[in-house]
Amino acid sequence: MNPIQWVMRLEVVDRSGVLARISAVCAYWAVSLRLIQNSDAAVEGISTVLLGFAVPESRAVLLRRHLRRLGMVRAAELLRHDDPRLREVASVRLTTGAHPRCAPKVQVTALDAAGGHLLIGPMQAVEDCLGELRRSGLLQSLSRALIVP
Repeated sequence: MNPIQWVMRLEVVDRSGVLARISAVCAYWAVSLRLIQNSDAAVEGISTVLLGFAVPESRAVLLRRHLRRLGMVRAAELLRHDDPRLREVASVRLTTGAHPRCAPKVQVTALDAAGGHLLIGPMQAVEDCLGELRRSGLLQSLSRALIVP
């Protein structure tokens, strides 16, 4: 099972102040965040925050509604983990000589001879590939980021 079933994209002002409030709302509704990623947007003072979590749909909708009520949140979009707009970039280090076998949707680029690879593709396809690498014992290290256009 994918540890992230939902991704919420929030446009926020005062990123540092809103993160504590987001955390409090998630704790109140017993939602364990499995991903928190933020970046600056093109507009001065507005940032994008991505939250990844696994809860039933009814609780995800409830969480979106409560986060949307925060004064610093300007927009909130809830996306299923298999939404084709969700893209993932993962930098992996595998045991020496190993090469990831991923679905054709995932672009695999070798980074170095020491087992470094870059995986780029739809979130679900990249997660499936990472899961297989974990199960096979080939994955030594992992760093990843989500991209929502």
